[in-house]
Amino acid sequence: MSTRWLILALPPLLLIITAVALAYVFQELDEDGVDRKAAERLTLYRQTIVGEYQKYRYLPYMIARDPRATASIGLGQPAESANRFLEEMAANSGADLLYVMNAEGTTVAASNWQKPLSLVGRNYGFRPYFKAAMRGEEGQFFAIGLTTGRPGLFLARPTPVEGEPVGVAVVKVDTRDLETAWAEGGELVFATDADGVIFLSSRPDWRYRTLADLPPETRAAIASSQKYAKETLKPVSGQPVTGQKQLTIDRQTFRHNSTDVGLLGWKLHFLVPVEETHNSALPIWAVTLTLCLFYAVIVLGLRGRRLRKASALLRQESADLKDLNQRLVGEIKERRRVEHALLEAQRGLARSNRLAAVGEMSAAVVHELSQPLSALRMFVAGTRKFLEKGDTQTAAENLQEIDSLQTRMTSLTQELKRFARPGESRIENVDLRESIQAAEKIARPRFEETGVLLKIDMPVTPLIVETAPLRIEQILVNLLRNAADAAADKDDGVVQLRVEETGTSVLIRVLDNGPGIPIGLRERIFDPFFSTKTNSEGMGLGLAISMRIAEDLGGELSVSGNRPKGAVFELKVPALKSGDTADDPSEYLEPAIAE
Repeated sequence: MSTRWLILALPPLLLIITAVALAYVFQELDEDGVDRKAAERLTLYRQTIVGEYQKYRYLPYMIARDPRATASIGLGQPAESANRFLEEMAANSGADLLYVMNAEGTTVAASNWQKPLSLVGRNYGFRPYFKAAMRGEEGQFFAIGLTTGRPGLFLARPTPVEGEPVGVAVVKVDTRDLETAWAEGGELVFATDADGVIFLSSRPDWRYRTLADLPPETRAAIASSQKYAKETLKPVSGQPVTGQKQLTIDRQTFRHNSTDVGLLGWKLHFLVPVEETHNSALPIWAVTLTLCLFYAVIVLGLRGRRLRKASALLRQESADLKDLNQRLVGEIKERRRVEHALLEAQRGLARSNRLAAVGEMSAAVVHELSQPLSALRMFVAGTRKFLEKGDTQTAAENLQEIDSLQTRMTSLTQELKRFARPGESRIENVDLRESIQAAEKIARPRFEETGVLLKIDMPVTPLIVETAPLRIEQILVNLLRNAADAAADKDDGVVQLRVEETGTSVLIRVLDNGPGIPIGLRERIFDPFFSTKTNSEGMGLGLAISMRIAEDLGGELSVSGNRPKGAVFELKVPALKSGDTADDPSEYLEPAIAE
């Protein structure tokens, strides 16, 4: 089967391999053609920039030599004649601004001296072009004008041109016309400075952005010279330059070519969308896809004939399967009848097991009633003492507790009856904290008698569960009394009850620092009449009853070791699901043995 499919797939596979090879060759040719065009365009744009630079390069030198422009430096204050001379020179030369600065960097004469944004009196001594000129060098600097807010190329020369400089002559060339010409050409071209900041671009939204994220020291140097005013200089793309010939900007990939503008230290970039380098590949893939589809139609036609023959055979087999299915339906009905009989037998066996537990429950009655009876004796003794002292109010409160205990003993006998035979326990929405408090009140006399400290840690918010409250209290009383007995021999005996929600259930932990339960006995600890207590008080029924009650309520009861010593009993009660309510107060839980 696999060999046949391999043979069928061989022709289109060969076509695809051929198309890949041809597409690669033609793509290389397309990329070479794009690169040649880019080199020609870059040469043209570079000559345009250099021509603009050479056009104004002589002006700072001439102004630095002309006493009419530099007279203000000698006078130490602005002179109207110098301002008018610079204004006339700017108008004749086409320069954006002409101005002269003294040795401190303060402008003493400017061509825009009569305009609101006049440069006269403003200090630009921090600009790199001023510092270069004061060193006797030719200053060249592209920046955003701090006063006018317009970008431009600043060209500076020292004055006098020979000897110790006492001032600087500056020409600002407006580069916006250059960008406008680039944009009208419809091509993607931009220029970057030595730091990789785009300052001239045919795309205005790329201006004053960077090719990559700038290091902190570079950003600090740019900020100190205020080269780009308050521009944030964000990267033009989240991806850096991926290669010499490829650049990704705004999630679009371009064929990238660049060249240096040597005189100014700039770099000129020319971009072509990478899709334009794949033009020759599209016809190749179109022809390949057409041939593959034609081949697929032929193969599917031949396969259709075979499938029609196979369909006739399948119809015959379907008729046979239908007859077999009817026989299977009869067998399934017979199996269900047998399963129903087995279920009835299982229920009878469960009832027999319940009857066998009656003998065990007779001893459990004594065990379970001994706990509230012990508390009852304590309340009776306390009541007598309060009556002797004349404290009738406290005595009345104890009598109420005694009445509550006798009611509980009646309820316990009923619960033991239900446990001994199939019965029902009322299911309610209960705040588990109330059950814990009720169990603590019953078990408190045992803790006072043994001197063991009881600590209860539970949430302040309600813990609503759907369960039988008396049966939960019965489990908790057993666990608390057993823990108190286990820690009774310790001078620092302590029992902790902790409650936490685990999502689908509420977990109650009872921890003690007693001798603990050996690992070998933990599996037997829940067996009826098995006890680890050495005295005669333990009948070995408390944990067995608690285990059956927990399972009856859909929960779990388990034991583990406590560190560094002692035992941990964990009672897991199913939590009330979101949106669940006890719609009918007559709803009951069937004991697990009757399921």
